[in-house]
Amino acid sequence: MTIDRYTRCVLTVIAGCLLWICVMGSGSSLSAQARSRTFPNADVQPVILVGTGVLDAAGTVTVNFANQGGSRLAVTDPTVPVSLPYTTERPLPVGLPYSASKPIPALLTYSAREPLPVEIASVKKTGEWEPIRASVEDAPLRRQPGIGKQ
Repeated sequence: MTIDRYTRCVLTVIAGCLLWICVMGSGSSLSAQARSRTFPNADVQPVILVGTGVLDAAGTVTVNFANQGGSRLAVTDPTVPVSLPYTTERPLPVGLPYSASKPIPALLTYSAREPLPVEIASVKKTGEWEPIRASVEDAPLRRQPGIGKQ
């Protein structure tokens, strides 16, 4: 079996690309706990949630501790104080830009093919009865009974 020059070129390009992928993927690994250049006093990269600790400009980390269940074991304080500027006297302002004079725009679409469905839930007699006129049309006949093609 003879291999032509085109096949050799394509296989050489594929091999070169695979070699390039291997070389680019073999870089040095990063350490998750490397000493930070930004914060030289911190042994690890500090992650401080608001309310549980303080980090100053020099990189000194101060963590708030709390005693758990009266034991001497000090753990980080899991509570984060939150305050909202709203009270029962001054609630959160919520409103819609619609009023009785400017209601929510609504569009009812119906046609002869797709009429607007209307359902009468109840009839209440007030004063004199007026007749309800309704036109009932027969459903088209089908070749076979049941739901399906006509």
